[in-house]
Amino acid sequence: MRIAGMREDDDGSCLYLVEGEAPSGERLLFLYDENGREARPAERAEAETLFREGLLERCSLPAEEVFFPDELEDLERMLLSAAKKEEEEEK
Repeated sequence: MRIAGMREDDDGSCLYLVEGEAPSGERLLFLYDENGREARPAERAEAETLFREGLLERCSLPAEEVFFPDELEDLERMLLSAAKKEEEEEK
């Protein structure tokens, strides 16, 4: 799992664009709000818009270097849940 983009607000909380791999091998993107510990799936076009509008800064960092172990576990669960939801929608 990698962090592909981020934005820090005035309070020091960050919004991250996280890239992960589903069990099927598909690359998934989701936005993770550190403040609310909430994540939602994101499309590549949405991510590109956020970069272009300056709402996220591009980066490439291993998630393990940024998040605490409990946050990583939460992110992995969110990623698997998002992958499962996408598979169900495709059926």
